[in-house]
Amino acid sequence: MKNSTQRDIRIDILRCIAIVSIILAHSEPGGLLFQLRNFDVILMVLLLGTSFYLSNKDKKKSISYPVYLGKRFKRLIVPTWIFLTVFFLLFYLISLINGSSYYFNFKDIFMSYSMFDEGIGFVWIMRVFFLIALISPLLLKLNQKIESNKKYFLFLSVIYVVYVILQSIAFLFHGSLGLFFQNFVLYGIGYGLIAAFGMRLKLLSKKELYIWASTFLFIFLCLCWHYNFNSTQHYKYPPQLYYISYGMFVSLFLYIVFYIKPIQSFFNNKFIMFIAQNSIWLYFWHIIFVYLLKFFGEELSVLANNFVTRFAFIFVCALVVTYVHHLLKEKFYTSVQKSETSKKMAVK
Repeated sequence: MKNSTQRDIRIDILRCIAIVSIILAHSEPGGLLFQLRNFDVILMVLLLGTSFYLSNKDKKKSISYPVYLGKRFKRLIVPTWIFLTVFFLLFYLISLINGSSYYFNFKDIFMSYSMFDEGIGFVWIMRVFFLIALISPLLLKLNQKIESNKKYFLFLSVIYVVYVILQSIAFLFHGSLGLFFQNFVLYGIGYGLIAAFGMRLKLLSKKELYIWASTFLFIFLCLCWHYNFNSTQHYKYPPQLYYISYGMFVSLFLYIVFYIKPIQSFFNNKFIMFIAQNSIWLYFWHIIFVYLLKFFGEELSVLANNFVTRFAFIFVCALVVTYVHHLLKEKFYTSVQKSETSKKMAVK
């Protein structure tokens, strides 16, 4: 097992695959391709659990929960709100230049900042990431306390049964309570179980990985037949077993594939690492270009009418903006560090 201070290259590669797959989905590919990439969110959440485990497994002194939450809030929620502010201001300027009415109403803006499924969409995933962050310390303690893999996964299975029961009674909750129950309780438990699996990932042998991948494939194929080969996308909000089983099978399959050194080495390059390490902002910036095609598809018909050109436009533009953003951020931090160093020298 790698030292906790080292990056696990496989996690970075898989994070890159996940974020590119998400952008691919938002480029509106055909039915089969749209289904094939529908493991991306599951993979991202699985990696959240694994990354949290690797970052904290050897820490002797735990950070206080309020301090931890403050850091997670700054890392996940604040960047989301900053992006949304830039997004709404940008499209306000575009509407002024075009002499058209604003593209979004108050509800769109409010629901976006609240990170619900409504609004501009897309940012709901940040709510999921924050929910995972809220329960990650608890999941880590659970992972450390239950040493047996069998007992650990049996416990998760019991929680899943409770989750299914809660899904079945969701109709009893109405109004604001129903919205909270759906978006926080169900999403938190559903994706929390995947993160909990991710925290155990590094402790599984290859044989156990093969068994779990095969189990999820079997479940998916059975449910695929049961649901008449319907798309797993319809079972995503909140996640149900049909959607989860497919996502977990592909995620574990990819994780196993990247055990193979030549394949791992091929993907271990600066381009992949840049995408992986800047995945959140790449995700944010791509939303702008999705909406540019949505609002100006007729004017940009050369780009908008074909999936390949849509994806190329969205991905390349988002990548360029992310790179510029990265350079500006690096320059800012460098200037701050130089300023602090010069102040210290002056004091001496």
